Amino acid sequence: MIKGKIINFVLKNWKSILLVVFFIMIAAKNRHDYLSMQKAYQTQVDSHKAQIDGLKEIHKQQIEEQRLLAESHLESLAVIEEDYEDALQMIEELREDKKGKYRNKFNSDREQLIKDIEDTFGIQYVP
Repeated sequence: MIKGKIINFVLKNWKSILLVVFFIMIAAKNRHDYLSMQKAYQTQVDSHKAQIDGLKEIHKQQIEEQRLLAESHLESLAVIEEDYEDALQMIEELREDKKGKYRNKFNSDREQLIKDIEDTFGIQYVP
């Protein structure tokens, strides 16, 4: 008897029952879609965070490389300056040596000094 009442109720209200079942299915589908979107969003956030962390690490490495390169350039510059100072000192010593030789020639052998000047500068001495 109860079965008969249930069957009559279902046959009489089948549209309402079907609507309730569809609404429950739609609610479940919406919940599933929402959870999927939330998971996709979280995955995207995690991916962006990982990319940002990677970029920060690359930036740190580049800064360190630039620092090392700057130190290397400063060391090279110091070596070049030292070589330059040594070259200037050597030139000054050579200049002093030549001055001494020319003073000696001027005091002892003026003719040879005149010949050296004529050969070096391509001019002719006129007394």
